[in-house]
Amino acid sequence: MASRSALSISEKKSVLADYDKLPEKTNQRLAAQQLGIPQSTLNKLLKSRNEISDCTESQNRKRKRESKSKATDEALFMWFKQASAMNAPINRSILMTKANDLAKKMGEINFNATDGWLTRWKDRHDIVYKKLHGEKQDADASGADSWIKTTWPTVLNKYGPENIFNLDETGLYYRATPDYCMVLKNAPASAGKKNKARITVALTCNMTGTVKKKPIVIGKSKQPRCFKGVKNLPVDYFSNINAWMTSFIFESYLRKWDSTLDHKIALILDNCTAHPNFSLKNIELVFLPPNTTSLIQPLDQGIIKTFKTFYRSDMRRQIIDAIDDGQGNGNDIAKNMTVLQAIHMSHNAWMKVTTSCIVNCFKKSGMVPITTNEALALDLPDVPVDISGLQIDKETFNEWLDVDKDLPVFQVMNDDDIAAEIVSHKEQGNDVEVHDEDEVEYAEDRVPVTRRAVFNAINILRRAIEEHDISTNYFDTLNNLEHIMMVSIPKKQGQITDFFKRT
Repeated sequence: MASRSALSISEKKSVLADYDKLPEKTNQRLAAQQLGIPQSTLNKLLKSRNEISDCTESQNRKRKRESKSKATDEALFMWFKQASAMNAPINRSILMTKANDLAKKMGEINFNATDGWLTRWKDRHDIVYKKLHGEKQDADASGADSWIKTTWPTVLNKYGPENIFNLDETGLYYRATPDYCMVLKNAPASAGKKNKARITVALTCNMTGTVKKKPIVIGKSKQPRCFKGVKNLPVDYFSNINAWMTSFIFESYLRKWDSTLDHKIALILDNCTAHPNFSLKNIELVFLPPNTTSLIQPLDQGIIKTFKTFYRSDMRRQIIDAIDDGQGNGNDIAKNMTVLQAIHMSHNAWMKVTTSCIVNCFKKSGMVPITTNEALALDLPDVPVDISGLQIDKETFNEWLDVDKDLPVFQVMNDDDIAAEIVSHKEQGNDVEVHDEDEVEYAEDRVPVTRRAVFNAINILRRAIEEHDISTNYFDTLNNLEHIMMVSIPKKQGQITDFFKRT
């Protein structure tokens, strides 16, 4: 029997490249025969292709040893990526000192960084030493203009508008009311503490506005109390002790998205420390120059502001309705809003952002050539929706809209922050909960919705269409919804004994 030899990294990559050239409907058995390898080997390569694409040849010559202190390993790598993004000079001595400091922060008192440990750490993370060539200069309008003229045409020609996306985060005080604007400007820092409850929302869309990904919502708690009994959400929900975007969340989200794609796309990003650069099969990460996002990042040209306008318009209407129903004053109603309600309102607001708004913001960023006449029409209104029925003037609404404009969505982390993030990540993996102090306490548990209650609600909506000036087309919408509910919520199977009663 011929002995088997392990494939090198370059050989694995070559096999995968040849596999990708085969006709799309070629099955694995036939593909393996044409490639000259066992089907089991091809199957393993396909399952591990993301890991293979991230590997270098040096990693194949010697099996990587797992770190004896995984937490310190991850913490040092997080610190290294952050320091590298800030263009800080890093040497071996600095890394060893930082590793020992981080280990102590996480309670690993017996850890001691040695030359051997650091060498293996560098190999595990593909880190090499390079000589610095001067300082990286801050970019501004000239940097933005240079990127649009040099880098951007290559990206556009390679992918086309349909396959170019932009992702950006924004902080959201999801309970903030118009009165809170005055608290921020005039009151002591301790005032309005409950109204400072925040989440981070990340929005993603393509250039043509034809694809809007589900929002990413980042809260402080992995499993808020309001999630009890909830199985489905209209967003991708993550948690972090500060409700910030982190490199863990960012990479996890992108790897999941990448695995669902069957074509190549480009994703435009700012170069914040929460956005690490790494390789994916179908997504190319394209980073904007520093300090240019306010000028050329499409989501910053009005898309996020429009999203927040819809969110706060919806919130204001709900508060007015609640006041009219005698449920209390606006602040009392707002402070009892849950993360779950904020999630649904965020999703609803994102769905209302139009294709034309997105296209105009890509034009305003300079990524789409426009005429002089078009440029004059691209200035988005201060308030993209009609607020005449909200009992609020335009100036106050704009102040409310900007109340969390500069709310941080990530932070340059110190050692304590990094240690806490690593520990929190490990705890969440072990289902240990971190509670959000801003969560609303519930007087009673959430009652599951019964099949009967669902159909009663649909019948009430059907009556509303009958009795009000609403398009009859919505009868068909309700009939389709009724069918979906009928299939999705199976009727409880009765037993024959249920039909007999003792007398």
